[in-house]
Amino acid sequence: DEEMAALSETVPGSGDAPKPILNPQDDTQWLQTLLGDVDPSRASDAAKQAFREAKFTEIRKKLESILVKTGVKATITKALAGLQRLAPERRPKNPFIFMQRALDGPLSTDVDALRRKCAEQIRQLTEKNRQIHLLKKEIRRVEQVRENV
Repeated sequence: DEEMAALSETVPGSGDAPKPILNPQDDTQWLQTLLGDVDPSRASDAAKQAFREAKFTEIRKKLESILVKTGVKATITKALAGLQRLAPERRPKNPFIFMQRALDGPLSTDVDALRRKCAEQIRQLTEKNRQIHLLKKEIRRVEQVRENV
């Protein structure tokens, strides 16, 4: 259920009801139909090859549409473009490690930045609380002076 919630989008003007991008039942049914066997005794080799190519093209298009809908294609394209922009001498020997770091990098960088920002805000809050305490103390002192006058 959590995975389906992650793969849902809100449709404007529909009461903001989530509309699933992927439906596991439909996709499973589709894949079973798509990968159905051909009766080898009834088809020529050329017909079998044409059928396989058509099925492959259909599968490729379906998977590509899923990757586009979920944003995976854009993310991978961005990481590959970063790898391609590197000078040949700076390119890693194992591009898969580069891809893993490229895909994880912004997230961990964002977490570090958020931690620094949080620490700074805690420091500022502590300083403001100290100032409030001093001001309350000053107010009590002034009220005592007024009472004594």
